[in-house]
Amino acid sequence: ALGLLAAEVAHEIRNPLTVMKMLYHSLDLKFPPGDPRTQDTKIMGEKMDHLNRVVEQVLDFARSTEPRLAPVNVNQLLDDLSLLTRHKLRQQRVEVVRALDPQLPQIQGDATQLEQAFLNLTLNAAEAMPEGGRLTISTRSSRPPRTRKTPTHVVIEFTDTGVGMTEDQRQRAFSSLLETTKARGTGLGLAIVARVIETHRGEVRVASAPGQGTTFTLTLPVS
Repeated sequence: ALGLLAAEVAHEIRNPLTVMKMLYHSLDLKFPPGDPRTQDTKIMGEKMDHLNRVVEQVLDFARSTEPRLAPVNVNQLLDDLSLLTRHKLRQQRVEVVRALDPQLPQIQGDATQLEQAFLNLTLNAAEAMPEGGRLTISTRSSRPPRTRKTPTHVVIEFTDTGVGMTEDQRQRAFSSLLETTKARGTGLGLAIVARVIETHRGEVRVASAPGQGTTFTLTLPVS
C-alpha cells in the first residue's frame, strides 16, 4: 500500500515540478550586481533540484515493492486464506463456496502480494453483503488460444451475492488512491488488487449490477 501510494504521490508532484523548472529556465532571470533577487533566484533553482531528488527517492522506494517471483500454488494460497478469514466471515453470516481446480498449474508470482490481493477481494465481498450471503471462490486453468496443449493462464474468480455496483462504481473501482470518492469497498483495497495483478502481468475484470452481486475475475500467466 505504501509503495503504491508513494508512486502515485511522486508522479503527481513530478508533473507540475517539471513545468515549474522549464518555466524557471526559460525566464532566464538576471539582475544587476548586488540585487538581492539574484540570491533569491539561485535558492529557487536549488530548492526545485532538491524537490526533484526527493521525488526520485520516493520512486526508488516504490520500485522496491515490485514482486519477487517464485513458484506459487494458488489453491494453497486460497486454502491458507480461508483459515485466516473463516471466523470473520462466519460472524458476518457469509457462506463460502470453494470450487478449486485440483489440476491447477503453479504460476510465477509473489505469494505475499497475491495473498494480499485475495484477502482484499474477500473482505470487499463481505462488505458488500451486510446482511450475509454467499461468496464463491473458484479457480480454473485457461489456454488461449485453445489450440495450446498446456495451460497458459490461471483464472481466479470471487463472486458475491451482495448489493452489486452501478456502472459508475465499476468504472472507478480500481481508480487512483488519490481519488476522494469511495464507493462500497473500493478505494485502497481494490487499488492494491489492481496494482498487484498488473505487476504480475495479469488482468482483473469486474462484472456487476445493482442488486445482482459482483464477480471479480483475475487472470494470471502461468510463467
